Amino acid sequence: MSLPDVEYIRPESMDELLSHMNQYGDDAALLAGGTDLIPRLKMGLTKPHVIVSLSAINGLSSIRQTAQTIRIGALTTIYQLQRNPIIYTCYPALYEAAVSIGGESIRHTATVGGNLIQDTRCMAYNQSKEWRASFNPCLKQGGHICNAVKGGRRCFAAYCGDLAPAFISLGGLACLISKEGEREIPLEALFAGDGRSPFSMRRGELLKEVILLYSKTKGGYNKLRIRNTIDYPLASVALSSDQKEKGRLVVGAVGPCPLTYEFSSYRQLKLLTEKIDKDTIPIANRPLSPLYRKQMVKVLAEELIKNLGNSPS
Repeated sequence: MSLPDVEYIRPESMDELLSHMNQYGDDAALLAGGTDLIPRLKMGLTKPHVIVSLSAINGLSSIRQTAQTIRIGALTTIYQLQRNPIIYTCYPALYEAAVSIGGESIRHTATVGGNLIQDTRCMAYNQSKEWRASFNPCLKQGGHICNAVKGGRRCFAAYCGDLAPAFISLGGLACLISKEGEREIPLEALFAGDGRSPFSMRRGELLKEVILLYSKTKGGYNKLRIRNTIDYPLASVALSSDQKEKGRLVVGAVGPCPLTYEFSSYRQLKLLTEKIDKDTIPIANRPLSPLYRKQMVKVLAEELIKNLGNSPS
C-alpha cells in the first residue's frame, strides 16, 4: 500500500496553521507523529486534499508546570510524557497509560494530541481498500448500514485511545484553539458519542494542550490486548483518586466514547463494578468476543480498585 498523492503544507507559525485549518476544514489532515495517520492514508481510510504538518510549530511539545496546573502540549511525545518526573510521581493512571502504548520506538514518535484525537476503529472498517470493496459501504464510509452489526443503523466503531481515559479520570481540560481564540472544555466533552464522527470540535479548531490540576493522585490504568507491543486496547480502565477518596473511574475501548463514573469514597467506588458491568455493551467489531471483553472490563476495574486500597497515601 503506497501513500496517495496529496498536497503537503508545513506552516511555520500558529497563525499560519490556523489560517490553513480555517480554509480547508475537514479537507485537511494534521500530521504530528504520523503513527496513526500514515497507515490510514495508505489504506484509504482518510482522503484529505491537504496534509498540514505541525513539525515547525513552536510551543506545543512541552510539559509546563504552574502553581496550580500542569499543561501538556499536544505535540508532546508519549516518551516525553512517560519520562517526566511530575507525571510519574503525581499521575499514575496517566503514566501507566503512556507506557502501555505501542513499543518504545512508537512512543518516541507518537504524540499526546495524536493519541487523543484518533479515529474510532472497527474490524469491518479498518481494512484494505480491496477488502472493504467486497462489502456495501458502511456508515463510516458514507453508507447507510453497519457491517459489524446486522441491520445496524448507527455506527458502533470503538474509540481506542489510551490517554483519554486517564486524562478524563484526572479531570483534565482540553484547550482548543482556532482563529476565534482559545476555549477550555472538560476533556470528556471532546467526544460526540458517534462512531462515524467521534469528536465535537468546531471547524478550524485544534487541540493545543491538556490541562491538569497540579496535585498528587493515586490510581492506575489497565488494558486488555492480544499483543503487548503494538495492539490498541480491546478494553481499558483508568482510575484516579485524590487523597480524600474522591475521583473517577473511566472505561475505554468498548464504544465510541469513554464511559465516566465519579465516586466520593472507596466504598462507593467498590459498588460501581456492577453498574459498569451493566453499562458495558461491546459488540463483535474487535478481536476477542464481546462477552469476554465485557467480563474483562469488570476484571480490570476490580484489579485497579484492589490496588488502590493497598497503595500508599
